[in-house]
Amino acid sequence: MERNEGTQPGLVRPSDGSGDVPPSLGTERGPLAMGDLVVFVDHKQRRRLQRLGPGRVFQAPGGGVVRHEAVVGMPEGGAVTTSTGGVLRVLRPTLEDYILLMPRRTQVIYPKDLGQIVVRSNLGPGDRVLEAGVGSGATTLALLRAVGPSGRVISYERRPEFARLARENVERFFGGRPAWWRLEIRDVYAGIEERDLDAVVLDVPEPVHCVEAAARALRPGGVLLCWLPTTNQVQQLVTSLRRHPAWDLIETIELLLRPWHVTAASVRPEHRMVAHTGFLITARRVVPGDRGEGAADRGRNAQPGSGSPASAPGRGTPASGDPSADAGEASPVPPGDEPSDPQGGSP
Repeated sequence: MERNEGTQPGLVRPSDGSGDVPPSLGTERGPLAMGDLVVFVDHKQRRRLQRLGPGRVFQAPGGGVVRHEAVVGMPEGGAVTTSTGGVLRVLRPTLEDYILLMPRRTQVIYPKDLGQIVVRSNLGPGDRVLEAGVGSGATTLALLRAVGPSGRVISYERRPEFARLARENVERFFGGRPAWWRLEIRDVYAGIEERDLDAVVLDVPEPVHCVEAAARALRPGGVLLCWLPTTNQVQQLVTSLRRHPAWDLIETIELLLRPWHVTAASVRPEHRMVAHTGFLITARRVVPGDRGEGAADRGRNAQPGSGSPASAPGRGTPASGDPSADAGEASPVPPGDEPSDPQGGSP
């Protein structure tokens, strides 16, 4: 979903050359080589992301340049001197570096939330997860890393321009399209086609319309996780989940991240922090059944009209019947439809 762009101290958007999709996977360890994605870090901890290429140069934020040929063959973590005498550290990017520096059209979910998304979704190698609301692909990257080649990530994105950018960001990070990933142009409000999933992760404005579809898609014990920015969205979703017999163990959390400044002379909090970005709501898929007094109380404080998608006009998601009936129309992302701007139109 679209959100206002945020800023992070020390992070700078990719400069020339970072938008190229590499022809091959390249190396992940050992000396730095042509084709590697690298992060140049200066003395102020400012980071810039580039892909090493013949004839290219890096323009340091503080002035001076470094020819890419001077970096090739260095050990990862080594230092290089610019033409003006500045010193830069050169490393391959971590997943956190890449997510915060990659091209985007929307504000990505921050790494502080992505870690909890993976853990609270209970995802590991070999699991099957569906996400909806791909945006620029930050959550996709975290999910792909979590489930690995033996797992499966299915991504629904209704806006083709976001899907294209997400595909490019994923391919740029992995060096190609992961075989365990499927990206579709699809509106999750129209239904979820997959079944027996381990987790469903939603970053859409109205996940309340997916409560029934997610219950059908998940295996018993599976996890639904939703990211929402505002309290009214949270209240609507949680109320609907509590009214639905297939959901239990519903929890809502918010994460705040405060860096600290540590030197020999002082220890204090940084002046800036990543405060509220959104809420994480989780629920477990359970087997519906009479739970006695607790079941009778389930919908006592529910608001009228906040139930499953069957009560949402125009959504086209049936409450029962053929499991395939709630599948929306899908179309694959055109494999060669590249945006003309490698920055992805970032604000």
